[in-house]
Amino acid sequence: MSENQPINAKASYIREEESGILEKMGVKYYRHMAQKAGVSELADMPIDDLPPDDVMCSLADNITNFAAIIAFSIGALTTVISVWFEWKYHNRMDEYLYYFYYALIVASMLVVEMGVLFWLGLKTVHGLACLTGHQHADEDPLLPGNDAVANILARAALEVPDPVVHYLGIDPLKHVPKTKLLFISLLYKAKVILSGLVVKFILVRIFGKGGSRLGFTWIAIPITGIWDAFVMYKVAKEARLRLFGNRLAHHLADSVLEPELFDHLSPKAREGAIRAIATTMVLSQSYHPNMLILLIKLCDAFEIDDQGEYDDWEDFLVILDEVEEHERFFILDLLCVSAAFDGNLSRLEREFLPQAFGEHTEVYFQRMEELTEVLLNGQLHKAKE
Repeated sequence: MSENQPINAKASYIREEESGILEKMGVKYYRHMAQKAGVSELADMPIDDLPPDDVMCSLADNITNFAAIIAFSIGALTTVISVWFEWKYHNRMDEYLYYFYYALIVASMLVVEMGVLFWLGLKTVHGLACLTGHQHADEDPLLPGNDAVANILARAALEVPDPVVHYLGIDPLKHVPKTKLLFISLLYKAKVILSGLVVKFILVRIFGKGGSRLGFTWIAIPITGIWDAFVMYKVAKEARLRLFGNRLAHHLADSVLEPELFDHLSPKAREGAIRAIATTMVLSQSYHPNMLILLIKLCDAFEIDDQGEYDDWEDFLVILDEVEEHERFFILDLLCVSAAFDGNLSRLEREFLPQAFGEHTEVYFQRMEELTEVLLNGQLHKAKE
């Protein structure tokens, strides 16, 4: 612990890779939509000024369902053309010429499909952002480096992974094998193209044999539509979690984690609060931006030396045993909120968190499930309570 030097959050934040081309394009278009809507320069709306939870939930569901229906239509329509060509000209053209035109049509439709889905994803997350009162599209004061709400939403819309960052020596991927990291990276880069091709070719040809194969190709139309709708639903779900979680994280940072609260915490309890979030990031194996917001707020409020290892689980448990009872429950509450922010509990979280929660494990796990549910449903007022 440092007595006099508060940590400079942005200076100690290191992002290993620059934003990729997809993220940059997504951020640019997101900001264009915000500017076009006339809200880019407005301040974010306070939670208390937002519509009631039932209205927010209904509107969020409408936006999500509408996006899924449009995605289904796009997937089905772009597949109709390639399926029609195969049905119409199979065995009726020169083989090489047929496959040339077929490949050209499939590639063209795939480009159209992916382009429309990217646009639809960005439109969907922007609509959800406006619903949650996220007006400001520029830099977020609680997100370090060149990150902003526009960045985290563009990554959600385009299914781009969150960047690898280094903050306070925390390494959320310390327990992930390097080979798995490489596989995940390659999968993210390839899945947009491969997912469509797998649906269009492999699944259909598993069921289609000989002359019946042409009949089975029509199955590709609803299958592709359903897949695209599912992908868009996932995009909207992640965007809702990030947006509603972002609002809750800012509420905690601005209204709950105030100096008056910190004055009653011992140095060990302050360190324990930092470790609660850091260890959750390791257990969830996630750089989730909502966790970073909480972590950076605490580091700005506490006088923490940024030269240290704050993500060791055993050290965290030791501090839990050493602090006062009211401090321990404060730390466990932070641990609970952090674990709920990414929307699911990992295998490591389910294995290790009971060691910290002890006899209160069932209560805290129920709180995590309830908090995740209300965030996904858009019940911000209930989440705030």
